[in-house]
Amino acid sequence: MKLLFFIRSMEVTTRTFGLEGSIGPGVHELVFCRGGNGRLRSDGETTLIEPGSLLFNPRGRMVKDRSEPSDRTPLSVVQILFAEELFSPSINTDREALYVLGIVKLHAKKQNHIALSRIGRERMNTLMEAMLWEYQNRYRGYSWAIRLKLIELLITLMRDTQFNIAIKGLKPWSSSRIQDAVLYLNTEYMNPITVKDVLESCGLSRSHFHALFKKETGQTFVEYLSTLRCNRAAELLITTDRTVLAIAGDCGFNNLSHFHHVFRRKYGVSPARYRRNHGREDSP
Repeated sequence: MKLLFFIRSMEVTTRTFGLEGSIGPGVHELVFCRGGNGRLRSDGETTLIEPGSLLFNPRGRMVKDRSEPSDRTPLSVVQILFAEELFSPSINTDREALYVLGIVKLHAKKQNHIALSRIGRERMNTLMEAMLWEYQNRYRGYSWAIRLKLIELLITLMRDTQFNIAIKGLKPWSSSRIQDAVLYLNTEYMNPITVKDVLESCGLSRSHFHALFKKETGQTFVEYLSTLRCNRAAELLITTDRTVLAIAGDCGFNNLSHFHHVFRRKYGVSPARYRRNHGREDSP
């Protein structure tokens, strides 16, 4: 049976997170520190862990800091595993949640550590406590409550003063139909998309859609989708070691030549040069 949601409280002295293949596709891991200090080490980089630290899909070995040799107090963390299938792309609220989740995936820094303000850390701690309680007691409707808490977690992230990432798809639109189209593109950009697909998501005629879309976004449908895919590709080029070919496929480009053409038009350099300019070498 596929995992949809799992949560537990753990005490960590040393633990490895994000082993290859340990989490299935479409399943994400959140680790929130409630007490103690430590470090997450991976690929020569170190992320400091302290109360209030939130990690999204962490990778590497987490170790407890020991100020003194006799200090054996472990780190206290909450681990959450959840599948994107908890949210239905056919429901507008869930589609927005999937969009924000996509933004978080794109912009989590370094060891996928997400900085939070003091208020954000407090709210996150309260949410973790509530989800632990629901999962442990499993009263009627507990799965609904957990799903709502996950949405509340995403709301907490995007409203936090430390989360300085623009989320374009959630501003007030004069046309809710175009908002539906934008949210559809932001959650399906990695798959083949035609204008017909988008029209089905928003219920507009072709001519009306193109006129409204340009008015609302300032870009044509093709320009918006290309920008979305290129932005995602740029993130993957400097945060992963995946090949350029694999990244092109992951971002919805149907062939490498088209990817090179669109990427160079947007960034002025090839994907390989863009990667090197940001301190990474191409994967073999």
